[in-house]
Amino acid sequence: MLRKGTLMAEGLVDPERDPQGEPIFSLPGRQITIGLVLTGVACAGLGVAASSALLPVFGMQVIEGTWLAAILGAASALVGNLLGLAVLWPPARRPASTWTSLWMAASGLRIMSTGGLAALLYFRSPGEPRVFVLVTGFTYLALLVVETAVIAKVLGPVLGRMPSKASGNKNPTAP
Repeated sequence: MLRKGTLMAEGLVDPERDPQGEPIFSLPGRQITIGLVLTGVACAGLGVAASSALLPVFGMQVIEGTWLAAILGAASALVGNLLGLAVLWPPARRPASTWTSLWMAASGLRIMSTGGLAALLYFRSPGEPRVFVLVTGFTYLALLVVETAVIAKVLGPVLGRMPSKASGNKNPTAP
């Protein structure tokens, strides 16, 4: 669990705020990138293993090249997510409202690029096309969960200290 001092020591949180009172922080770009790549590789491996093991269970033949369809599906989701991550680069120190706007733009690019890559590769992938579609969708969701978890690790403590308008709390450090 990260504490305020740990975040400040890592340079992720600025104890000061911008003139509007928003916290200023930077995202852990390297941690997000490493998490996405590791998750994409793991999903490709799981897709290969699951397609080889589960297709016969459902009465389908394992067609030659099905493993490649699983790898291409995971790769299309990974490349699409990394293109979306490019919108957030560089992970410089910015106000919280800027980061939320950039994350929405990154999400839009992520959806379009993953969908575009998947559409291009769908007709070129060998093997079972259902494997390609399922692995692409599963990998996309897994990558989104990992990115959200890494960003929440930084945003949670920062936004938890913001004053609540509903409670009338004017002191950002008070519980």
